[in-house]
Amino acid sequence: MRSRSVFSALLPPSTAGWLSRTFSINVAPEDAVEFDRQSVKAIRPFVRAASLCIMLYYAIVSAVNLVWEDGLSFWILNVLSIPATIISALLYPYIQKADTAQKLQIASLILTMLMYANALGNQIVYYEAPSLVYFVLILIVYAIMSPSLKGFVPCALISIGTMLVLAAQDSLNMLHQFLWIALAGTIASLALATTMRMNLLRTVHARLIAEKMAQHDALTGLPNRRQFFDELNRRIRKKNPFDLVVIDLDGFKPVNDVYGHATGDLLLIEVGQRLQHICRERGLVARLGGDEFALILNPHDSDDSLHQFTSHLCDTLRETYILSGGIQARISASAGYLHADTSKGHSGSQLLERADYALYYAKQNLRGAPVLFTERHEAEMRDFSLIDQTLRACDLEAELYVVFQPQYDLVRQKTIGFEALARWQNPKLGEVSPDVFIRAAERSGLISDITQRLLHKAFAAVQDWPEDVSISFNLSTRDLRSARSITRICQAVTQSGITPRRIEFEITETVMLTDFEPALEAVNRLKALGVRIALDDFGSGYSSLGYIHQLPVDKIKIDRTFVTQLLKHDSARKIVRAILSLCSTLGLTHVVEGVESEAECELLRKNGARFIQGYLIARPMASDQVLGYLRTEGIQMPQLADGR
Repeated sequence: MRSRSVFSALLPPSTAGWLSRTFSINVAPEDAVEFDRQSVKAIRPFVRAASLCIMLYYAIVSAVNLVWEDGLSFWILNVLSIPATIISALLYPYIQKADTAQKLQIASLILTMLMYANALGNQIVYYEAPSLVYFVLILIVYAIMSPSLKGFVPCALISIGTMLVLAAQDSLNMLHQFLWIALAGTIASLALATTMRMNLLRTVHARLIAEKMAQHDALTGLPNRRQFFDELNRRIRKKNPFDLVVIDLDGFKPVNDVYGHATGDLLLIEVGQRLQHICRERGLVARLGGDEFALILNPHDSDDSLHQFTSHLCDTLRETYILSGGIQARISASAGYLHADTSKGHSGSQLLERADYALYYAKQNLRGAPVLFTERHEAEMRDFSLIDQTLRACDLEAELYVVFQPQYDLVRQKTIGFEALARWQNPKLGEVSPDVFIRAAERSGLISDITQRLLHKAFAAVQDWPEDVSISFNLSTRDLRSARSITRICQAVTQSGITPRRIEFEITETVMLTDFEPALEAVNRLKALGVRIALDDFGSGYSSLGYIHQLPVDKIKIDRTFVTQLLKHDSARKIVRAILSLCSTLGLTHVVEGVESEAECELLRKNGARFIQGYLIARPMASDQVLGYLRTEGIQMPQLADGR
């Protein structure tokens, strides 16, 4: 207990606390532990180097003593130098593993006592006045290697006091000389140690601030992607169960486009504050980038409680935002979430991928709501992985092909064009649904290559068609984002030999909401060739009325979801009628998709529809069947195919 109290008087309880008082370095309370850790890491090499030098020095001294000394001096000097060599050697690995300032302080005090004992022993055996300066050197070495200056005063009193006592025994003149040496040595060692620590620890503090900034999002102040993964992996290592939620804002880009980036930034800040308020002490809220956020939460008791929490979260983010200048912004948020079972051995990236998959499902099917990642999603992901790997390894040129579905004019009772639809027949997987493999190709980056292959096959089929029959081809969102892909598409159009007016490219609403500027630039490049542009699946997502007048669109394709409700709900009929009226007002043509029955067709005709597409006309057909279909096309519309 007594030795413990002596050390506690010499050792600082907190390097951070001592530093803030000594050098006026402001260390935030929450950063004190990390500051201590990094300070120890910075000072440890000095103590380790000192122990190595002391070990080598006294090893040489011991060897010299064994050769040159004899008698009593042999025993006294070797009893001091040999243990100093051994102890300093044993301290070296201890210092390497030292993780606190206290441990380094103990090591530096032991090394100092070894040097002091040897210097004193040498003076007792062979008194030499010039050698008294060693006691000043001991003080300088201690001042350099000690993590704290709290032990400096007692060490100075012992070392300098011993030197002066020995000098006084020699003569008063010697004492007078060494008084000045003691004063100069003490001031020099104290100044050297203070300067070194000030610069070293200020560097540590600056690095800590830089690392802290590197782990936080500059806009919202939330932890960023780096800190998110650090916390995610920490919980996985400790096998602590937790809940993971990934959030993506719906409708953020229109706000950003209409009101400007400054307002968009304010909106993101407000979203971050709401998330922090909802989560409070539940866990970590991070901004992964753009308008995507993620939460690592302490585990909920059940799926129901987690669903209630994420639903409340989505409801809160849906509430109106009052921003500077009185701007009122309304957005929503989709969320994907899961219970992280650390016993399954999933990495942080794998867990995030699963939460992302649930988020993707939410945005596709339940926009503005949370979706739990389930075993069904797990199976879909495995299927997706299989499809992705098969796509990468297969012969795309041989396995990809195009089928064509007619677009019919009810007034002229004539097919006016065909939509080219992608198909994939793989020897291993069989016929793969376009929705599945196109989505896989988009996520894997293969879509541009697939688009090119399918486009060339479609253009090859058109060569034999009548001049008044057009071809409609779907472009992926990724195609419109890529300037290189658009350049290749333009080259394919130019080299095809087909009159550009017969070529129509279909784009979706989604690309306008997420990447309007690149989409507009891409569409303008295509329009410059003379091709036509159709807006596909109109009405299936967020309304795009604000974009129609900005895009050089020629046609609107009304989504089949309205057609399926025509006979059941009057509201569906009103919506279709409104879209048809909009097309007429803006001078746009239209096509109603998914028409499967004569009753639907007749109702559409009465509400002003002229152009339709669906199984009522014909199912998608192979390229070698198109000419035969056109030759046998009668005046009467074909009946609905059997077994639809």
